[in-house]
Amino acid sequence: MALMLFSVTPALAQRYFHADVESKTVHDRKMTVKGKSLYYTRGGSLNILWTSGKDSYYSVTSPFGFTELYYPATNEKVTLDPQMYKASDELLWIFAEGHGADLGMNYSGFILKSSRKDGSNTVRTYVPSKGGGVCTRVELVLDRDALPVYCAYFNKKGKVITKTYLSRYISVKGFTFPTRVTEISWLKEKNDSTVTLDLYRNLEVDAPTPMHAFGIPPGATVVDMKEGLKAAAKKAK
Repeated sequence: MALMLFSVTPALAQRYFHADVESKTVHDRKMTVKGKSLYYTRGGSLNILWTSGKDSYYSVTSPFGFTELYYPATNEKVTLDPQMYKASDELLWIFAEGHGADLGMNYSGFILKSSRKDGSNTVRTYVPSKGGGVCTRVELVLDRDALPVYCAYFNKKGKVITKTYLSRYISVKGFTFPTRVTEISWLKEKNDSTVTLDLYRNLEVDAPTPMHAFGIPPGATVVDMKEGLKAAAKKAK
């Protein structure tokens, strides 16, 4: 009998993740380019340095799901409604928390309905555990290595409302992650699409930095959420 040894990281082990992201979005024949640097401590906070327009700002999302924005130029902070932004919105978080195999379908409240082979790929169909939402079905395609390479969301009429392509997977210290993600969405307008290309660079694992422990200065001025977001939108132009 052959003895096979596997290197297994404990499920609750604290790990550190970092990646820089360049996002290019095309909508209505206009392209915008934004950047962000993500710093995530598993079981801890997700800290992000956002760069959009002339100014940059920070966000801190606690393990309990609360997110605060901090603008160093004015020393102001804004607390977001928990529904406006979640750590699970970030692909890095999904993979770091071990939900990458199904792109967070189960975590997001979807259940597996069927699975079939398509050549060397596997096609899985998920449906929401609760009805009433815009999406009624999700198709997820895994390659021969069981890595997600395509995902499509369908509405009640059976039309695709969002589809995502994932490629250029790399592995760092046992952590496998896609570094090129293209999303095409028809949610904003029925007859036009929004295309977003996310390029992940400088992926680091288990290399803690000061940004992993970043905290908003206690003396920051609290600003109303609506007013703070309006001011941020003006700065980004």
